[in-house]
Amino acid sequence: FKHTSTPSTFNMWSQLTILVATVASTSAHRRLDGQKTIAEALGGGAYIGIDDGSLFHPEHYQEATTMDDAATGYWLTDAAEKDDAKCLDGTPGVYYHQPGSGSGASKWYIHQQGGGWCESFDSCLSRSQTQLGSSKDYPKTAALGGGYFSSDPAVNPLMYNWNKVYMRYCDGNSFSGSNASVTVYKNTTLHWRGKHILKASIDDLLANRGLDKSTDVVVSGCSAGGLATFLHCDHWAARLAAGAVHPKVVCMPDSGFFLDMDDTGPEYHTGMTWAFHQQNSTSGVNDACIAAETPTSRCMFAEHTAPHITTPMFPLQAQYDSWQINNDLANNTDVAINAWGKRLTSLVEENLLKQPQHGIFLDSCKHHCGEWGNIRIDGDLQGAALQKWYEHGSAGLPNKGFYNQNKAYPCDSCCKP
Repeated sequence: FKHTSTPSTFNMWSQLTILVATVASTSAHRRLDGQKTIAEALGGGAYIGIDDGSLFHPEHYQEATTMDDAATGYWLTDAAEKDDAKCLDGTPGVYYHQPGSGSGASKWYIHQQGGGWCESFDSCLSRSQTQLGSSKDYPKTAALGGGYFSSDPAVNPLMYNWNKVYMRYCDGNSFSGSNASVTVYKNTTLHWRGKHILKASIDDLLANRGLDKSTDVVVSGCSAGGLATFLHCDHWAARLAAGAVHPKVVCMPDSGFFLDMDDTGPEYHTGMTWAFHQQNSTSGVNDACIAAETPTSRCMFAEHTAPHITTPMFPLQAQYDSWQINNDLANNTDVAINAWGKRLTSLVEENLLKQPQHGIFLDSCKHHCGEWGNIRIDGDLQGAALQKWYEHGSAGLPNKGFYNQNKAYPCDSCCKP
C-alpha cells in the first residue's frame, strides 16, 4: 500500500526558491568550447535543478557502435515492482556492465553517474521528463569511454581489464532517497527511491553478474556521483563483506568533496537540505554520520560525512574546483580563490586524512571531474597514483597517500602532465 502526498505535506520546504547558476563555458574550467554539462544537454533548456558541472558524453546515451566497446544495460524491473526501485518518473533503475577479462575477471570498477540534484518540486518535475529522471529512453548498450573506464594499461594501469559498471542516475539525490510516499505535482507522480535503486543494483550485480565472486572492488563516481561515493562507500563495503568472499573494497570519488556553503552562489546547502528531507534520505546516507551529526541533514554533505567513513578512500579532488568556485564561492578574484583552496585543503586534512587508511589526489588545476592522465603529482598521474595507493596503502607511500600539488592559483602548469 502506497501513501500519496501532495506538496503541501512538505510546505516548509516547498516554499523555498533556489536560483542556480550553471558553470560558465571557459577554458579555465577544462571545458571545451560548446561542450555542455549533462544537465544542460538532457534538460534541453529547462531548469532541472542544481547543475553539478558533470560534462556530457554522448556515447553514454546512444547504442555502442562496436561490441568490443559495449556495456550491456540491465533494467531493474523486478525491483521496481517489488521494492519501488524507481526513477523520479516511476520507470525502473538501470545499470550497464562490461565484463572483465584475464587477471581482471574477478575485479570490479563501479561508477555512479553524476548530473546534479533537483531541489524543488518544479525542478524534480522537469528532471523526471529527462534521462536524469527517467529510464524510458536509455539505450540497450553504451560505450563507457576512456579515463577510469579505459582498457589501455598505460592509461589505466590498475583497472584496465576489470569488470566495469556504469550506474545511471535518475533519482535526483545521489541514490539516497527512501520516501515511501509518492508526490503528485501538476498531475504528475514523482517517486523518491534512489536508495532502493542502489540496493537493487547491488542485489542484481551480486546475484547475476558475478560480483559475489569479486576479489577487488573500486567504487567511484563523478560530481553528484562523487558525492554518492562519499555517502555510500561504507554501505558498498558492508554489502560486499556479507558474502562468502570478502573482497578488498576501496572508494575513489571524483570531485565529490562539496563544501557545505550557503552564504553565496546558488544556495547549495538549502537545496540539498530540501532534497534530504523531501526524499527521506536519513536511511540512505552514512549510518554513522546520522548517529553523530545534528541536524542529520548535515550527512548529505561530503565534508560532514568524511569523518565517519571507515572504508579506505582515495578521492580525486581539485583544490580550486571550478564548479564550487563559480557556484558556491561566486568570486573569481585570485585572493578569494586561494582562500577557498586553503579552506578546502584544511577540511580534507581535518575531516578525511586524520584517518590513516585514507589518501587523496588533491590537485591545484581549476577543473571539475575528469582530467584522468592529465595531472601529475609527486611524479605520478592519477592512474599510477591510484595503483600505488591501492597496492601499498597510505602508510606504505613516502607521501603517506597525500598527493598534494599545493600550488597557488592560478596555476596553468598544474593542468598539464
